[in-house]
Amino acid sequence: MIVTLRDCPENTKCELIDSDIPDALKSRLMGLGWLPGKTIQVVRRAPMGDPTIFLVDSTKIFLREEESRMIKVKPLYPAPLAVAEKGVYKITGFSAGGHRFVERARNSGLFVGGIIEVISNPLKGKIIIATKNGEISIGRGFSEKVFVEPVRR
Repeated sequence: MIVTLRDCPENTKCELIDSDIPDALKSRLMGLGWLPGKTIQVVRRAPMGDPTIFLVDSTKIFLREEESRMIKVKPLYPAPLAVAEKGVYKITGFSAGGHRFVERARNSGLFVGGIIEVISNPLKGKIIIATKNGEISIGRGFSEKVFVEPVRR
């Protein structure tokens, strides 16, 4: 699934595909190693969501929301459920959340090593998945903390 860099939650690693940013910014980023095929990690968003810190190799850079919306990337797995396209996935872990988060996940049929199917992911709003307990709807914030990888069939 190709998404914008803005759509990727914290802790996501992705591959740079393309960008529609102005030439001046594009030249500056390319000078810092932002080239197609490079791995970018979303490190942290500011409390209000703007700007965001990204990491390429050992270089950290801050980008505004409007700039990160112009950069197209492909999430690398394991990745948050929030950026997973339709398909079957294995849950590899949870990125945050304490005991209550894990308990809520288990009650929803989500556990490390569990298999789920993404039925619908509009990248805005709730994600619909199928678990052994049936179909459930998961909010964006919750889905950003569940890491998955595709299951080859």
